Amino acid sequence: MPTRKTIFWLTGALVMYLIAWNIGSGWLYLLAALLIAFPLASLILSRANTRNLELELFSPGEAGSGGTVNATLFIRNRSRLPRFFLSLDCSLGGGRQRLFVPTVRGRETCRLETRFSGLKRGVYPGGTALLASSAPLGLVRSRRSYAVASPLTVYPAWQRLAGDWNGDRRETGHAASSTSPSRCSAGDYLGVRDYRPEDSPRSIHWRTTARSNRLAVVEYARQTMVTPVFIVDNFRGTGDAGEEVFEVLVNTTTSLLKREEEHGHRFGLGHSPADAAGRKLGYDTGAAMLWLSGIQADGSRPLELEDGLPWSHAMPVLLLASHRDYAHIHRSAFFQRHPRSLVIMVDGRRIAGGGNGFMDESRLAALGERLHARGCRFLTIETGEDLRPCLEPL
Repeated sequence: MPTRKTIFWLTGALVMYLIAWNIGSGWLYLLAALLIAFPLASLILSRANTRNLELELFSPGEAGSGGTVNATLFIRNRSRLPRFFLSLDCSLGGGRQRLFVPTVRGRETCRLETRFSGLKRGVYPGGTALLASSAPLGLVRSRRSYAVASPLTVYPAWQRLAGDWNGDRRETGHAASSTSPSRCSAGDYLGVRDYRPEDSPRSIHWRTTARSNRLAVVEYARQTMVTPVFIVDNFRGTGDAGEEVFEVLVNTTTSLLKREEEHGHRFGLGHSPADAAGRKLGYDTGAAMLWLSGIQADGSRPLELEDGLPWSHAMPVLLLASHRDYAHIHRSAFFQRHPRSLVIMVDGRRIAGGGNGFMDESRLAALGERLHARGCRFLTIETGEDLRPCLEPL
């Protein structure tokens, strides 16, 4: 790549050639030829100075979003001749770092310690390095790009939350029917119903069974553990604010997920009800964190809530951006099947600078009232807001 010096040098050679052509002086032709030869020689030497080099990058493999990661870079010179004045522009996990190497001796390896900051959430197979040099003449800069294999997982940012879904479940009315015999009070008795394959044989009501000639069981109402199923909407929407709003959604989900890990509870996770049903319930926080690290706001269509969840005791937690496409989401039959759903909506107007595809305050308030009328809970979070006072009361 020519530099500013190269342009001045070639301009001088052109001027010298025009003067020699006008006055017919042979030594000026020679001088113009020398002025042209120097950039060509610089091009050949600078390209040779960046050849026969191998780069290796080593990092811990895990880091947090917005944090830093220490890495070690090895530059191996396979040639017998030394290399001089090498500049490196390296990137890893969304962070960038510039390095300068004065010399690398022949058949030797140079070790550099560096640090990448400002990491962005994602799963990276490695980094990139742009090696450049204008040595030894400094007239032409030669560049070579390298793909450096160094796997790195940058996990989402999260905040530690107090509280528990099941802390006040008796006061919130979260209950489920069960046929398992337990110490229930008279008020816990619901009645007798037909036998189902998942019912316990010890709950069979023999008198009703003999009278109706069909298996019948006694059904009780008892408190059950709330199992949250986090549904993270990956709809990008319109405008450039979609990705920033999506990061708030992922950070919110990670904070709630870490709270479930702390209490040892099961949970579900997916970008749609069908996806969450396919992943099933579990305790594997490591796999969930890896999934949250790699998910991107690449959805081209709004979230569809036609399918319900296959678990009766599950509490859907919908994490959505305040796109205008969700202004009438309360009409979905999903909320009739899951009336205890929680809808957490991130208000993206601050990032978008007003509207730009997001609902205004009146629409958000109307949506909240309609969801409350269906028995659901509704919470709005502004971008940049502290998550603890918003999420801990849940």
